[in-house]
Amino acid sequence: MRLLAAVLLPWALFADAGIIIPSNKPEPDPAILSLGEMEIDILIDNQVARVRVKQIFQNHTGVVLEGRYVFALPSRAILSDFAVWDDVVRIPGVVLERRRAEEIYEDLKWQAIDPGLLQQGERGEDEARRGAVFTARIVPIPAYGAKRVETEYHESIPIEDLDSFFALPLGPDAYRVQTADRLSIRLELRSRHAVRDFQPAGSLYPLNTAERSANRIRASFEGVNVNLKEDFAVRWKLDGGRERLEILAHRQGTGAGFFQASLLTAPVAAATQPRTLIALFDASLSMQWEKLERSYQALEALLRSLRPADKLSLIVFNSEVAAIHSAPVAATPGAVDQALEAVRATRLRGGTNLEAALDAALKQASSPDTYLVLLGDGGATRGLVHNGKLAAWYRTRWNQIPATQRPHTYVFGVGDDANLPLLRMLARQGGLMEWVRSTEPADFKLKAFLSKIGRRPLENLSLRAEPAAAFDLVYRLDESTFPGSAAAWVGQYHKPGAATFRAGSQSVSVSLPAQSAEHAHLPRTWAKARVDALLEKIEREGEEQATIDEIIALSRKYKFVTPYTSFLAAPRALLRPRLIRPGDPVLRVKTDESIRSVVAMFPFGLVKPLRYLKEEDVWQTRFLAPSDMSDGTYRVQLILRDKQGRVFRESKTFVIASKAPMVRVRLEKSQFRRGERLRMRVSASSTTRTIVARLPGAAPVPLRWNPEMKSNTGELIVPGHLPSGRYKLSVHAEDFAHNTGSQEVAIEVLP
Repeated sequence: MRLLAAVLLPWALFADAGIIIPSNKPEPDPAILSLGEMEIDILIDNQVARVRVKQIFQNHTGVVLEGRYVFALPSRAILSDFAVWDDVVRIPGVVLERRRAEEIYEDLKWQAIDPGLLQQGERGEDEARRGAVFTARIVPIPAYGAKRVETEYHESIPIEDLDSFFALPLGPDAYRVQTADRLSIRLELRSRHAVRDFQPAGSLYPLNTAERSANRIRASFEGVNVNLKEDFAVRWKLDGGRERLEILAHRQGTGAGFFQASLLTAPVAAATQPRTLIALFDASLSMQWEKLERSYQALEALLRSLRPADKLSLIVFNSEVAAIHSAPVAATPGAVDQALEAVRATRLRGGTNLEAALDAALKQASSPDTYLVLLGDGGATRGLVHNGKLAAWYRTRWNQIPATQRPHTYVFGVGDDANLPLLRMLARQGGLMEWVRSTEPADFKLKAFLSKIGRRPLENLSLRAEPAAAFDLVYRLDESTFPGSAAAWVGQYHKPGAATFRAGSQSVSVSLPAQSAEHAHLPRTWAKARVDALLEKIEREGEEQATIDEIIALSRKYKFVTPYTSFLAAPRALLRPRLIRPGDPVLRVKTDESIRSVVAMFPFGLVKPLRYLKEEDVWQTRFLAPSDMSDGTYRVQLILRDKQGRVFRESKTFVIASKAPMVRVRLEKSQFRRGERLRMRVSASSTTRTIVARLPGAAPVPLRWNPEMKSNTGELIVPGHLPSGRYKLSVHAEDFAHNTGSQEVAIEVLP
C-alpha cells in the first residue's frame, strides 16, 4: 500500500491495552517499568462478559515514578472497577465527579498516599464522549518496587448468525510488544442456549479445558515470558433454528428489580438480489497506522464481496472529496481492482470534511437497494463538526431524498478514538454501525457486517411486558436485529410476581423474584443503557446540568465510569475533607511504621506536635480553631521525620462549617386520623449526616436517603391515643460538624 501520512500524530491518539508508560517518557520502556505478573479472570454469563484484570508492574530504577496506564475497551463494554495497592493494602476506586477526582488526585499524588486516577479520555468530557480510550494515572511506583493495578469491565457479547466471538485487548497498537513474566487466564462460559464448537481464535494462548458441556465451559491458560503479540479471543456457536425468548432477573433489597429479555432469532438464507454500493473511504491524517490498515482491509473485503450484477461507486475524502466514480458502475473484477488501486495511490493528508463526503454520496443514491458504507473514525474537522448538528443535517438531507431512492447507511468505525456517538446517529438512517478497535481481531465483526449488506433487519420488533404498570424505563440494547442474531431489552420492575413477556412470535410467562442474587450485572447494564440515552441527548441538544447530574448519580450508584466521572483510588478518609466547627477538633494521621515524629503547621499560625497512640496506630493532636475563621476549606501542613532522620512533607485538609443545614419538609397532606401513616419527604444540605422527625406522643423516626424519590423519606404512625387538634411535626438535621437545623410543619389530627 502506498497510502502515506505527511506528519506524525501525537501518541495520545493511540491506545495500547494494559501498557504503562513512565510519565517522563513518550513511550513504554521495559528497562524502567515492566509487566511482572498478569492474571485475567473471565466469566461470560449468557452473553455478558465480566473481565477482571490484575497486573503487577516492576520499577527497575532507584527513582519513585508516576505511570500512565493506557487501554481501550470494546464498544459494548463498561468499566466497572479499579483499584491500586499500597504494598499489601488494596485501595479500591471510588466513582467521583470527574473534575473533583482530578483535583483530589493532584492534591495527593506527591504525598505517600498511593492515589490512582482512572478516567475515559485525557482531555476532558468532550473527548471522553467521543472515544473508548481510558487512562489511569498511577503514583507513586516505589523505587525498585512494584505497583499492583486492578481493573474490571463488563461487555455485551453479540450473536451473529448464531456465532459469538469474545476478544480481550492484549496486543500492541502504537508501541512495542509487551512481555508478561507470568500470565494466567481463567475463563468460564455459561449459557441457557446450548453451546458448540467452542475454540480459541488464535494460537498464542492455547487453552486447557477443565469442563465442556452444552451449557458450561471452563478453560485456562498459564504461561511464562509471554509476548503479548495478539489479543486473547475465543469463538463459539449457539444451537438455534427457531425463535426463543429468555428472561433474566435480579433483585436485592426493597428497591426496583432488573430484568433482561433476549430473543434469539432463527437464521435465514442470504439475499441474492443485486445491490448498489457507495463506499466512502477516509484518507485524512487521523487514519494512519493500524487504523488505515483496518480500513483498507474492510474496504477490500467489501468490494471483493460484490458480484458482477452489483454496482459500486467509491468516494475518497479528507479535507477534499474525490469521487473515483461519478455514478455507480458494474462491480466487475476489473472495476474492483481499479477502485482499490485508486485508494492505494492516495496520500493521507489534511483534515476530514465528513459533511461534504456524505453529501456527495447521497447525490449518487438512486434506488432502495443502495448501501452507503462509511469507513473511518468519524472525526470531522471541516464543514459541520458538532456531532448533533452534523447528524441532524444528515438526517434532514437523507429525508429529502424520495423514499424509493434513500440509501441504507452502514458505518464501519475504526480506531480506539472513533467518534462513536456520531457514527451511531448516522447509522440510524436505515442502516447499522459496527466498530473495531485499532488492534482487535476484526474478522468476526467484518464478516458479520458484510453479510448484512443486501439483507433487511427484522422490522417492528418490540418487547411487551405485562402487567405494564409493573415495568419502567425499558431500553433496547441493540438498534437493529438481523435473522440469526439476538434482540435484547433491559429494564426495571417494581412488582415481583407473575409477568408475561412478548417479542416477535414468542411469549413467555415467568415469576419475577422478590429476591435474587443471580445475574448481578443487570443493574449496571440497565444504568449504562440509561446513561447512553442521556449522553446521546447531550450530543443532540447540548449539555444540561440536570442531565449531567443524573449521569453522575447513576455512575456513582452503579459503579462505572462515564465521560463525567472517574475512578479515584485513595484512602477513604481523604476523599471527604473533615468537617468541623470552630472549637476543639482532633487531627489524626496514619503513617508508615518508620515515622518517628509528626508536626502539624496550621494555616492560622499554630504549630503542634502529634502524639503517637500505639493502641490505635495513629498520630493525634487537638487544636483550637479560632471562632472568627470563616467557613471554607483549609490545609494543614504535616512535617514527618522517619527513624533515619529523613523529612517528608504532606498535607491534610479540613472544612470549617458553622452554618446549620437547611431543611425542607414535604407531606402528602396536612390532616390525619389516629393510626394513619404519615409519610414524609425531606430535602437537606449535602453535608447532612442524620435526619430525625418527631411528633408529640410518638417515637422519633429517622429518615433515610431514597434514590428513587431523590430525597430523604420516612413515615410514622399517628398515635392512637393522641387527642384531636393541631400539632407541630419537627424535623431536625445534623451535619458532620454537629451543626443542627430544623423545620416545623403544622398538622391536624382529626377526631
